[in-house]
Amino acid sequence: MPVNKIKSFLFHFFHFNKQERNGVFVLCVIICFLFGLRLLTPFITKNSNNVQLISINVNSFPNTKFETDKGDNFSQESNSYRKTANQKFVFNPNTVTEVDAQKLGFSKKLSARLVNFRNKGGKFYKPADLKKLYGLSPKLYNELENYILIPTTKKEFKRDSVFTKTAHSYEKKTYTKVLVEINSADSLSIVFLKGIGPGLTKRIITYRTMLGGFHDINQLKEVYGMTDSLFLVLSSQIKLNLDLMSKIPINAIDFNSLRKHPYFNFQKAQAIINYRAKHGKLNEEDFKGLNLFSDEKLRLILPYLSY
Repeated sequence: MPVNKIKSFLFHFFHFNKQERNGVFVLCVIICFLFGLRLLTPFITKNSNNVQLISINVNSFPNTKFETDKGDNFSQESNSYRKTANQKFVFNPNTVTEVDAQKLGFSKKLSARLVNFRNKGGKFYKPADLKKLYGLSPKLYNELENYILIPTTKKEFKRDSVFTKTAHSYEKKTYTKVLVEINSADSLSIVFLKGIGPGLTKRIITYRTMLGGFHDINQLKEVYGMTDSLFLVLSSQIKLNLDLMSKIPINAIDFNSLRKHPYFNFQKAQAIINYRAKHGKLNEEDFKGLNLFSDEKLRLILPYLSY
């Protein structure tokens, strides 16, 4: 019985009446017609849309100029477009104004930093010195490099009899070396020190802030990236003002603030807080008696403590 039901279902599902069979026949005829038309289309339109490619030999036109001179219309239009799209112009970073610097692509903050650096006595001696301007991206420098013009001030003397005496009587000028106070110097003052780049400048300022200032030049060796050879070059260019250091109120500071100092950690900060809770305020002798630090470390830490 189930087999007969399935056969009956399939018969009624796939059975077409006369009207449906006629419709299927007409549909098949239309499909065949469209398919044949598609096959015949390339032959029907064979000659109507042909495009002939012609190669032109430039050498066969000796009297014709294919180059665009400065006076033709194309060159004039392209030149005017370049002037509109590119507003760069030749400038001297030692004299450029803040407004003109912004026209060159400097941000308002960066142009103010440039002028502020010059007001403090800073100077650019060659185009590459502009790279050390803190905040100047390499992309902007590459765009401006060909527009930087720094006039040379060196005097040249002709080697003839007229200028011989003048050349020999030239007096060599001596310049006073300016030392940078490292505890108060801003990024522009530090980055122009010999051997220092923007990355190391940022790390020096960050570490100085964490310490509360430097009390010993040798502490600069603790800055990441400071090599011995670089320290020797840098140490002759800086000085320290110990009055600018920030002290640690060891009897009042809280645990979280103390453990963030580079010379302390979680355990040592906790030991000091526990001692204060049990014995009250501590003095320098009590701090040494905790035996938390070596003698060398104590020499670095004690100048920061206030009781």
